[in-house]
This record gives sequence, structure tokens and C-alpha cells, in this order.
Amino acid sequence: MSCTKYPHMFEPMTIKGITFKNRVFASPITTNRIVDHGYPTPEGIDVYETKARGGFAEVTLTESFIDHEYSWRHEHGLNLWEKPMTTFHMESIMTLTEAIKAHGAVASIQLNHVGAMNHPDAIPGHKNPIGPSAYVRDDGVQVEEMTVEMMEKTAAQWAEVAWVAKSLGFQMINLHGGHGWLLNQFISPKFNHRTDEYGGSMANRAKFPIMVCKKIKEVCGDDFLIEYRMSGSERMEGGMTLEDGIEFAEIIQDYVDLIHVTSGSYQDHVNTKAFSSMFDKHGCNLDLAAAIKEHVHVPVVAVGGFNAPDQIEEALASGKCDFVALGRQQFADPAFVNKTLMGLEDTIAPCLRCSCFNPLASDPDVRPIPELWHCAVNPWGQRELRWRNAPKPTGSRKVLVIGGGVSGMYAAVTAAERGHDVTLVEKDSKLGGLLWFTEVDTDKESLLRFRDSLIARCKHAGVKVMLNTEATHEMLESFHADAVICAVGSHPFVPPIPGVEHAQHAVEAYKDIEKLKGKKVVIIGGGAIGCESGYFFASECGAKVQILEMRDAMCKDSYPSQRAALLPRMDKAGMILDCSVTTKEITDKGVKFLDKDGKEQFAEADYVYYCCGNRSNDDIVKSLEGVTPWFVVTGDAKRARTVKQATYEGFCAAMDIL
Repeated sequence: MSCTKYPHMFEPMTIKGITFKNRVFASPITTNRIVDHGYPTPEGIDVYETKARGGFAEVTLTESFIDHEYSWRHEHGLNLWEKPMTTFHMESIMTLTEAIKAHGAVASIQLNHVGAMNHPDAIPGHKNPIGPSAYVRDDGVQVEEMTVEMMEKTAAQWAEVAWVAKSLGFQMINLHGGHGWLLNQFISPKFNHRTDEYGGSMANRAKFPIMVCKKIKEVCGDDFLIEYRMSGSERMEGGMTLEDGIEFAEIIQDYVDLIHVTSGSYQDHVNTKAFSSMFDKHGCNLDLAAAIKEHVHVPVVAVGGFNAPDQIEEALASGKCDFVALGRQQFADPAFVNKTLMGLEDTIAPCLRCSCFNPLASDPDVRPIPELWHCAVNPWGQRELRWRNAPKPTGSRKVLVIGGGVSGMYAAVTAAERGHDVTLVEKDSKLGGLLWFTEVDTDKESLLRFRDSLIARCKHAGVKVMLNTEATHEMLESFHADAVICAVGSHPFVPPIPGVEHAQHAVEAYKDIEKLKGKKVVIIGGGAIGCESGYFFASECGAKVQILEMRDAMCKDSYPSQRAALLPRMDKAGMILDCSVTTKEITDKGVKFLDKDGKEQFAEADYVYYCCGNRSNDDIVKSLEGVTPWFVVTGDAKRARTVKQATYEGFCAAMDIL
């Protein structure tokens, strides 16, 4: 099937006998339940097959290590080094590769070695990690310099594991030479301080990556593709520059089949754009890929925050890259490619780049209890097998959904797609609930598109939408619904501060954003929403923003990666951030507060806003209860939280209707 709207995106390419049916790859991305101690789980196989079923040209299993000693970092990589492999082990991996290839995708696996970034606790015998040069890390761990013999042994291990991968059905490897891992450490001036033939010039620093690639080709043959993943720039002091990246790409191109351009280092994954945030532009590494493509003859893959077909088509049509790889977006909507091909791109759930990055590694001082990895916009994500086996409805039910916010729309869409007769009522003139402000806040562009995708899905699924309609007890009685899902949302909490009548909730500022230009703005409440709103007011409106927070840190309710991206930007925008304060009074001139030392201060303001959380619309819920036995409350109406909880609860409520 051709796609005239996105011709470059759907143009096949054949490399050494292997055909990629389109130009979109499912990039390797770490999750936590795909592999269990080296073995693919049934759920993991289903997750990867879901991506292949969704139309990706290549699906890459993430971060598999080449040995159980120095390269190993966690148990979530596929074990290909075990000797001898059990029949069950081999069959489980072949089931995985078969599942990927069954849908026309190329099966690939990322092979990695963390080098100096490993920890003695993860190395048998608690030995020190190895790298190109000896040094003591900031955490006090001694890194040992690799000898030439160790390099040769490591290259041979890489080749041996690659051969096993090929034997078990993989058609190519993603050789991880970026993000501060071992191969990257050799070419980075920040880590490689050798004075022998493997240090100094780029030609010398590239010798070990070349050794690895040559050994893999020698063992696996030229028909087994190598996609070399490199950081086009490390974007950190003392690290690789783009000029270094170009020079290295020119050298390595003769030993690989594709060059996959990312950036940064996991030493500072957010600010170096190894893992882009919502504040980074989509395709944030495309400039690096384009610069490298000008100097190489092999195809170039670009990755970095792409989440829409038009972004991909533009990148390909411009000639800046040959393929685009999607990371988190493949979880936000695994059917991304096929939806685009079928003309359903308006229903694609865009990645928000919000919360999913390794929550199990959350800062224990901020969030001592880890969270499971889940996607905010896709309740199926890493639950595919569980929900695919959920009971089917026994018949079509008459379903009434009250509230057209995220939770209500997701419930309505899910119920309709399962064959139910669904009516959604919304008291306002349009759907979206509290997300109306995303039409103004440019940092929330993806969240706006998520809202619009749900509206489009409601239309495609045949949901009957009644706007400007307030649900009442009498209405529910006359409707005779088999099931009612109540998603009536929440309202801003008004803090009991003297003079609060001189202030408004922060979201109200978006109704007339122009008035904030050059003005003094004080925001009471430094949680995620308060900080994100304040940053937008400062960066886009030129407002002089001061935030007063009662806790000891800003954005304390944000995920670590999100917080790491926002705090430096707030500082750069010149915002005044006061923590551990007590707000005493709001006046028409500003805010009186006690600082962290208990001294009274006054913050002058043209406008004062509060952002102290939301409260569920319990009164509305109570007024509607009791009409039908099947009455489920979801989202903020249950308890004010995040988009992730809203989507999941709406989804679950609809799935339970039989």
C-alpha cells in the first residue's frame, strides 16, 4: 500500500539483501519487565510483537550485554552469552525473533558494554569496572585501564554474542557506541586519556570500535547488518563535539551498515539530550544527524523526540537522514506507523515525554517507593498480554460517560471500541476538560495533540457527544444506562490565605497571557504545575516570576528526569525561587511571607496566582450516585492526580463493562 501523503516515510530501502519496508524504526529503549534474568518473558515477547504488528520497519530489543562480567549492568538485557544454552532459552529467544519478523519487521538487538560506568556490585567478585583509561569516578570507584589483550578479548566476546544473535533469528545488531558506554568512552576525550596507539588522535581512539566491528563481520558475515549507535555530540564539558562526531563517523562508516545518531551521555541524560524532555524540540538530534550524513556514504538514522508523522516526513524529505527511530513514542502508540499508513494519524497518541523514564531509579530522597514503568497516554503499554486476554463483552451495553476530560474520553473510546453504545455528556462547549490551557502553552503542544487524538478517536469509534449538557440525577434516571462512568473532574484548591481574593489560580492566567508581558508575577505553590506555568510565563511572556513554595524543594512532585530538565531552565529564565516559606497574606501589591529563616519578606507583584493542587468534585459525584448499580468514578473525580492515572482508570472502567 502506498501513502501519497507521506511518500518518504513509506519508501522501502534494501541494505545487503535486507529490506526495510518503511523508514521508521522502533529504537532500543530500556524497560523493566521485558526480560527476566536474561530470558524474554511472555509479556516481553508480546510487547515486541505489538510494535512489529504496528508497522515498524525494524524492531530493536534493548541493551543486551556481551558477558556476565564487566559489561553487565542489570538483569533486563537478553542473555546471549550463556554456555551451554538450554533448549528453553533458545526457543524463547527464537519465539521472540519469529514474532517480530512475522509482521514484516526486521529483528534487531542492541549489544552493549557499559565499561567504566559499571559498578563493582554488578561485577562478579566485586572487581573494579574497566574503561579506556584508569581514573577514580566521582563516586569513589576506581576504573581500571583496559590492556590490549582485554580489548581483543572483549571484541571477540562481542562477535561471539552477535553470532548467537544471528543464529537465533536476529537479522542485525544495534552496536551501542553512544551515551557514555564503553565504545563511546574510547572515542571521547573526556574518558580516553591513553598515550598508546589507542589514544590521542581520533584515528587512534577509533581503533577499538573498529576492532569490534571487524570482528563481528568476520564471525557473522557481511549480510548481518551493523547499525552503529553513536552520540553525534556528548553535549557536555570535555566531551565529544559535533566535529569529533563527524570525524569518527567518517572513520567508522567503512565497517558498519548504518549510523544511528543520538546525543549525550547517561551521566547527565536529560541536559545532554540522551533522553530529551518536553522542553526540547522534536527531532532534537536531527541537526547532528544531518551534519554527519553530509560526510558519510552509509544510511543515517536520526532519533530524539519525534512523535508525529509530519515531523518524520519533513526530516526524511529534507535529506537530513535516511531513517527515523522512535523511542518512547513506540510505547505511546505502537500502531503509530500503521495508523499513519491507513490515514488515521489524527488518532495517534503522542508521547508526552513526561514520566516513563526509568521510574524504578527514582531519587530515594524524593520518591522512596519505586513506580512501575507505564505510559501516560497508553494504558496498554507493558500490559498488552494481560489486556489482550481480558474477557470480551457479552453484548452491547448502553453506556453513559459523564465528563469530557481525559479520563472520560478514554473511557468512552474504550467502551465504544469494545462494541458498546456510548454517550458522552460534557457541561462545557468543547471536550478536553482542564486541558484547554494547552492551546496557549507551547510547552504542552504534545498534550494538546493527545487531547485532540482522543476527540478524533471518539468520532471514529462512534461515541455520541452531547456538549453544553450538565448531567443531573433526573437525567440519569431517564437515560436508563446499563453502566455510568463518572469522570467529572476536579477544581483548583483555594488556599486559606488572608487576601486570597486578590489572587487567581495559575491556569486562569492563560486566558489573557498578553497582560503578563514584563509584569511581576508571584506564584504560590512550587509543585510541577506551578513551576511549569511559571517557567512559561517567564520564558514566553517575559514576566518576572517569583515562586513561593512551602516545601524544601521545587518540583518535588515531578519525576526526576522532568525535574532535571525544568530546574536549569527556570534558573536561566531568571526566576526567583523561594523554598521552605510560609505565606502570610496576599495584598493588591504582592505577597507577605516568612522566608526559610523565619524573617518576614514582601514579594511585589502585579499579579498573584496560586497553584496548590486540585480537589475532586465530590459534590457532583454524590448528586449522581444511586441511579444505576454500575456507577464507577474515575480520574480526578476520584482523586486529583495526573494524566497517567486518568487514562488508566477511564480505560479500566470501560474494560470492566461486560
